[in-house]
Amino acid sequence: MNSRSFFLSALVAGLVIGLLGNLPVLNLVNCVLCLWVWVGGFLAVYLYRRFQPGGPALTGGQSAGLGALAGLIGALVGVVVYALTAAISTPLLNRLASALQIQDDLPWQTGEGSGILASLLVFLVADVILYPLFGALSGFIAASLMKRPPAPAQ
Repeated sequence: MNSRSFFLSALVAGLVIGLLGNLPVLNLVNCVLCLWVWVGGFLAVYLYRRFQPGGPALTGGQSAGLGALAGLIGALVGVVVYALTAAISTPLLNRLASALQIQDDLPWQTGEGSGILASLLVFLVADVILYPLFGALSGFIAASLMKRPPAPAQ
Protein backbone atom coordinates (compact mmCIF):
# COMPACT_ATOMS: atom_id res chain seq x y z
CA MET A 1 0.00 0.00 0.00
CA ASN A 2 1.32 3.40 -0.98
CA SER A 3 0.80 5.80 1.93
CA ARG A 4 1.12 8.90 -0.26
CA SER A 5 -1.69 7.75 -2.55
CA PHE A 6 -3.70 6.63 0.49
CA PHE A 7 -3.58 10.04 2.17
CA LEU A 8 -4.03 11.99 -1.06
CA SER A 9 -7.13 9.92 -1.91
CA ALA A 10 -8.53 10.45 1.58
CA LEU A 11 -7.82 14.19 1.41
CA VAL A 12 -9.53 14.71 -1.94
CA ALA A 13 -12.53 12.59 -0.95
CA GLY A 14 -12.69 14.34 2.44
CA LEU A 15 -12.77 17.74 0.74
CA VAL A 16 -15.63 16.55 -1.47
CA ILE A 17 -17.51 15.22 1.57
CA GLY A 18 -16.93 18.39 3.57
CA LEU A 19 -17.92 20.77 0.80
CA LEU A 20 -20.91 18.96 -0.67
CA GLY A 21 -22.15 17.83 2.73
CA ASN A 22 -22.20 21.33 4.21
CA LEU A 23 -22.85 23.84 1.44
CA PRO A 24 -26.35 25.31 1.71
CA VAL A 25 -29.00 23.43 -0.30
CA LEU A 26 -26.53 20.71 -1.36
CA ASN A 27 -26.28 19.65 2.27
CA LEU A 28 -29.95 18.62 2.22
CA VAL A 29 -28.94 15.65 0.03
CA ASN A 30 -26.89 14.49 3.02
CA CYS A 31 -30.16 13.96 4.91
CA VAL A 32 -30.59 10.81 2.82
CA LEU A 33 -28.41 8.53 4.98
CA CYS A 34 -25.31 10.73 4.63
CA LEU A 35 -25.30 10.30 0.85
CA TRP A 36 -22.30 12.59 0.25
CA VAL A 37 -20.29 10.54 2.74
CA TRP A 38 -21.12 7.33 0.89
CA VAL A 39 -20.04 9.01 -2.35
CA GLY A 40 -16.83 10.19 -0.67
CA GLY A 41 -15.93 6.70 0.58
CA PHE A 42 -16.40 5.27 -2.91
CA LEU A 43 -14.42 8.18 -4.35
CA ALA A 44 -11.51 7.59 -1.97
CA VAL A 45 -11.19 3.94 -3.02
CA TYR A 46 -11.63 4.83 -6.69
CA LEU A 47 -8.94 7.53 -6.50
CA TYR A 48 -6.52 5.22 -4.73
CA ARG A 49 -6.97 2.67 -7.51
CA ARG A 50 -6.39 5.40 -10.12
CA PHE A 51 -3.21 6.56 -8.34
CA GLN A 52 -1.96 2.94 -8.16
CA PRO A 53 -2.99 1.37 -11.48
CA GLY A 54 -0.60 -1.57 -11.36
CA GLY A 55 -0.23 -1.80 -7.62
CA PRO A 56 -1.84 -4.29 -5.29
CA ALA A 57 -5.52 -3.83 -4.55
CA LEU A 58 -6.60 -2.57 -1.17
CA THR A 59 -7.94 -5.12 1.27
CA GLY A 60 -11.38 -4.65 2.78
CA GLY A 61 -9.86 -3.35 6.01
CA GLN A 62 -7.59 -0.90 4.22
CA SER A 63 -10.52 0.36 2.15
CA ALA A 64 -12.62 0.79 5.28
CA GLY A 65 -9.76 2.73 6.87
CA LEU A 66 -9.44 4.88 3.77
CA GLY A 67 -13.16 5.65 3.80
CA ALA A 68 -13.10 6.39 7.55
CA LEU A 69 -10.16 8.77 7.13
CA ALA A 70 -11.95 10.51 4.27
CA GLY A 71 -15.04 10.80 6.50
CA LEU A 72 -13.02 12.29 9.34
CA ILE A 73 -11.40 14.82 7.03
CA GLY A 74 -14.85 15.58 5.60
CA ALA A 75 -16.23 16.21 9.09
CA LEU A 76 -13.45 18.65 9.93
CA VAL A 77 -13.71 20.45 6.59
CA GLY A 78 -17.49 20.46 6.97
CA VAL A 79 -17.34 22.32 10.27
CA VAL A 80 -15.29 25.07 8.64
CA VAL A 81 -17.63 25.24 5.64
CA TYR A 82 -20.69 25.30 7.91
CA ALA A 83 -19.18 28.09 10.01
CA LEU A 84 -18.54 30.14 6.87
CA THR A 85 -22.02 29.54 5.44
CA ALA A 86 -24.09 29.65 8.66
CA ALA A 87 -25.56 33.02 7.72
CA ILE A 88 -27.13 31.39 4.66
CA SER A 89 -27.92 28.04 6.29
CA THR A 90 -29.70 29.41 9.36
CA PRO A 91 -32.70 30.93 7.51
CA LEU A 92 -32.99 27.80 5.35
CA LEU A 93 -33.01 25.53 8.41
CA ASN A 94 -35.58 27.78 10.13
CA ARG A 95 -37.89 27.54 7.12
CA LEU A 96 -37.40 23.78 6.95
CA ALA A 97 -38.19 23.42 10.68
CA SER A 98 -41.37 25.47 10.31
CA ALA A 99 -42.43 23.51 7.21
CA LEU A 100 -41.97 20.27 9.16
CA GLN A 101 -43.84 21.88 12.08
CA ILE A 102 -40.98 21.47 14.54
CA GLN A 103 -41.81 23.62 17.54
CA ASP A 104 -38.87 22.94 19.86
CA ASP A 105 -36.01 25.36 20.30
CA LEU A 106 -33.37 24.07 17.96
CA PRO A 107 -29.82 25.41 18.38
CA TRP A 108 -29.74 27.28 15.08
CA GLN A 109 -33.17 28.94 15.40
CA THR A 110 -31.94 32.02 17.24
CA GLY A 111 -29.66 33.04 14.40
CA GLU A 112 -27.37 34.71 16.92
CA GLY A 113 -23.75 33.86 17.54
CA SER A 114 -24.51 31.53 20.44
CA GLY A 115 -27.11 29.65 18.37
CA ILE A 116 -24.71 29.28 15.48
CA LEU A 117 -21.96 28.11 17.84
CA ALA A 118 -24.30 25.59 19.46
CA SER A 119 -25.37 24.22 16.09
CA LEU A 120 -21.74 24.09 15.00
CA LEU A 121 -20.90 21.94 18.02
CA VAL A 122 -23.93 19.69 17.46
CA PHE A 123 -23.02 19.15 13.82
CA LEU A 124 -19.35 18.60 14.69
CA VAL A 125 -20.13 15.86 17.21
CA ALA A 126 -22.62 14.19 14.87
CA ASP A 127 -20.29 14.43 11.88
CA VAL A 128 -17.21 13.15 13.71
CA ILE A 129 -19.19 10.04 14.63
CA LEU A 130 -21.28 9.46 11.51
CA TYR A 131 -18.93 10.49 8.70
CA PRO A 132 -16.12 8.03 9.52
CA LEU A 133 -18.67 5.28 10.16
CA PHE A 134 -20.46 5.69 6.83
CA GLY A 135 -17.14 6.38 5.08
CA ALA A 136 -15.72 3.09 6.36
CA LEU A 137 -18.81 1.19 5.23
CA SER A 138 -18.74 2.74 1.78
CA GLY A 139 -14.99 2.17 1.44
CA PHE A 140 -15.45 -1.50 2.31
CA ILE A 141 -18.32 -1.87 -0.15
CA ALA A 142 -16.36 -0.04 -2.85
CA ALA A 143 -13.41 -2.40 -2.41
CA SER A 144 -15.75 -5.37 -2.75
CA LEU A 145 -17.32 -3.98 -5.91
CA MET A 146 -14.04 -2.86 -7.52
CA LYS A 147 -12.02 -6.06 -7.10
CA ARG A 148 -9.42 -6.54 -9.73
CA PRO A 149 -9.57 -9.75 -11.74
CA PRO A 150 -6.82 -12.23 -10.87
CA ALA A 151 -3.69 -12.02 -12.97
CA PRO A 152 -3.52 -14.57 -15.80
CA ALA A 153 -1.33 -17.57 -15.03
CA GLN A 154 1.87 -17.78 -17.00
